[in-house]
Amino acid sequence: MFYQTNKRLSLLIVLFILLGASHKALAQHKDQLDRLVTINFAPDSLIRSLRKLEIHSHTSFAFDPDQLRDKRTTGFRFTQTPLGTVLDRLLFGSGLSYQLIGNDIVISPRKSAVYSIHGHIKDSSNGEQLIGATLQISELEVGVNTNQYGFYSLSVPEGNYQLLAVYPGYETKRILIHLDKDLQQEIELSLQEHKLKEVVIRNTRVNPNPILLNEQNFGIKQLNNAAYYAGETDVLKRLQMENGIKAITEGSSGLFVRGGNADQNLILLDEAIVYNPSHLYGLVSVFNSDAVNNLQVYRDYMPANFGGRLSSVIVNRMTEGNNKEFHLSGGLNLMSARAAIEGPLVRDKGSFIVAYRRSLLDVFQSKFKLFNPNSVYYDLNAKANYKINKDNSVFYSVYLGKDHLLSENSYTNNWGNLTSTLRWNHIFNSRVFLNVSAIYSNYSNLLDLNADTLSQKSQWSTAVKDLTLKADYTYYRSPTNQIKFGISGIYHQFRPGEIFKQEEFEFNIARDRSFESALYFSQQIALSRSFELNYGLRLGSFYNTQERLNVFDEQGNRLETYEHKFYFRPEPRINISYLPTAEQRIFATYNLNFQYQQLIQNSTLAFSSLEPWIPASKNIKPQRANQLALGYRYSPSGYSFSTSAYYKRLANQLDLTGHAQIIGNPGIREQLRSGKSKAYGLEFELSKTTGQLSGSLAYTYSKVFRTIPALNFGNRFVANYDIPHELKMSLKYELSTAFSFQSFFTWSTGRPLTLPVGYYQHDGLNVPIYEGRNTSRFPDFSRLDLSAHYQFRNRVAGRRFVSHTISLGAYNLYNRKNPLYYHLNSSSFEPRQSTTEYGFGFYPWIAYSFKI
Repeated sequence: MFYQTNKRLSLLIVLFILLGASHKALAQHKDQLDRLVTINFAPDSLIRSLRKLEIHSHTSFAFDPDQLRDKRTTGFRFTQTPLGTVLDRLLFGSGLSYQLIGNDIVISPRKSAVYSIHGHIKDSSNGEQLIGATLQISELEVGVNTNQYGFYSLSVPEGNYQLLAVYPGYETKRILIHLDKDLQQEIELSLQEHKLKEVVIRNTRVNPNPILLNEQNFGIKQLNNAAYYAGETDVLKRLQMENGIKAITEGSSGLFVRGGNADQNLILLDEAIVYNPSHLYGLVSVFNSDAVNNLQVYRDYMPANFGGRLSSVIVNRMTEGNNKEFHLSGGLNLMSARAAIEGPLVRDKGSFIVAYRRSLLDVFQSKFKLFNPNSVYYDLNAKANYKINKDNSVFYSVYLGKDHLLSENSYTNNWGNLTSTLRWNHIFNSRVFLNVSAIYSNYSNLLDLNADTLSQKSQWSTAVKDLTLKADYTYYRSPTNQIKFGISGIYHQFRPGEIFKQEEFEFNIARDRSFESALYFSQQIALSRSFELNYGLRLGSFYNTQERLNVFDEQGNRLETYEHKFYFRPEPRINISYLPTAEQRIFATYNLNFQYQQLIQNSTLAFSSLEPWIPASKNIKPQRANQLALGYRYSPSGYSFSTSAYYKRLANQLDLTGHAQIIGNPGIREQLRSGKSKAYGLEFELSKTTGQLSGSLAYTYSKVFRTIPALNFGNRFVANYDIPHELKMSLKYELSTAFSFQSFFTWSTGRPLTLPVGYYQHDGLNVPIYEGRNTSRFPDFSRLDLSAHYQFRNRVAGRRFVSHTISLGAYNLYNRKNPLYYHLNSSSFEPRQSTTEYGFGFYPWIAYSFKI
């Protein structure tokens, strides 16, 4: 009994001694890290800084020098600071951690926490989102571009960094951040007041130079720096100055991109489809420059979130209005007058803009061969936005445009577009961004038909209406890995042609209702320091319901019957890029695209507002295009050189049979013939991008062929828009910050046409005889345009200034007679069987614009 009691007592004593020793050891450890240190560190290597701290703190550090050799510290000063706090500051952002083991502090690598920086990059003067701006961290050699909504997200290890925000025409901004948690950083950039020396940035995976991107970006300054017809800044005319984008005739807004027809371009205004982007048969586009924020053009790699067209995607973003102060702007030229007002709804949280433009042809009585000078057009753009909180913003925009064209005999042609877009932007977290859009688009056209008297006059109506709902997600997984996915659905209503307000007229063309949907996924990922991969898959479907006309039962009652057809088509896209240096890029791209609606026109192409759209149906298959493109781009400081080659095969291409009429022809679908097309080309461009003198020289060689078994005896023929050789040169000289000159020169092969090889007479009329399609050509086309801009401003009150711009210019300086079209004379009594109508000739102009 006594022995057992002593044994228990001995065990308690030993346990007490052990616990005391442990407590003493822990206390010593705690005391060691809490030891107060006074020390100054100059910027130095981390190893030398630790050796210095080791001496001052009388503490032993253990580490592998190879793991710390490339680590450096900034300057620090500590006064009576705990040793643990000093170590936390020294090792912050280094990817290292410390642990007290025995009497040694062991420093070893740890898995760094990764945090995200996200936000928007904006213009500091008005709060406008800067689309395609670049945010970089040079020391990590990573960066990211803002998306189409001005949003960015960049995920990097914790640390102290310098951010560089870059956008062409704006001053580069440097921001120091301490990243130890997810950070929202809203960045504002200021316009360059003077030409600055180009910022040299180390090699990163995202370069601010636009020549290295898959798309072309145009800001409003780039759009304004060009010589335009009558001084009217025009988005589509600006694109026609670009290499590889053709305009087949003077005064047309049609875009023919890499062997594609004009209807094979997806033209968007705030995400709404614009089916007819032209005023006055194409003399002016529907895009008012006062309401344009940014323009993006995709010709090589087409991201999977875009679909429904074969050749290109043109994304036009309306300006959102100044959210800091109110402004009034406007202008006047020989074509139109315009005015816009913008300002904050709530300062820094919401804004609006309303812009109006009206033609002045009827005021100046300008003489045009294609329409009466009393013809008019107008545009109305309006947009509002509001930031609900830091993660949610809403946007609403509307566009209304109308043309009212008159002929000498009191007949009219009225057409126009109405679009409306409601968007919601939501930031789920620092890496996931969502945009949801509800969109309405309506294109309509009314054309007076010939009649013996005005009382018998009727109107031919065509229209397309769309309702769209879509959701687009962006996941910024890392600086070198971005994922996009989403879903969209479009309800189409097609009215290809009918007598206005006579739905049961026997010569109407059957209507269609269609539902087009798509799921898509795409990823942009860096495979290594030199290779980047973009790929995507779009799963598109199209369900069409077409009415059948003039179907009756046995009692003669009209029946409502329909034909149905469903198509499902996957569309893969891939682009691989090799970047040997920060200034060079070699790329290869493949796209498979399908198009489910097409424009039907006769072979004249130009100067027609009659644009009936028809969808894929039971007897009309979707158009298909396989495109392969290879390219090289080199962009040393202040210059750029690019060359591209493309090869495109198109299937299910439609063309009308000879002499087919569209109006009053319910069987027009049966007169469409399907075939294939082949296009290929080479493009070269040399540009100077900085300095007082800037500009570009571009040359394109291309060919486009069509083979349609039922046309041209089954033989291959060149397409109506085949223009083999094209040379373009743009120059800008800035004499000072206030005075500049612009010029644009273009030369190209004449476009193809079909001329008769002879005539025979029938009932007093000359009837032409044709042997082949497009066997002749118009004469070569060329033109030189010049313009000069003078900018100045004066104070009106307090800090308020009025900015003025006076522009002078000359269109077609050397008065080149470029043919518009040939007119065949059917009368056998006239000596000339054909005449040529020419373009506008030499046209001097003056323009004025202002902003208060």
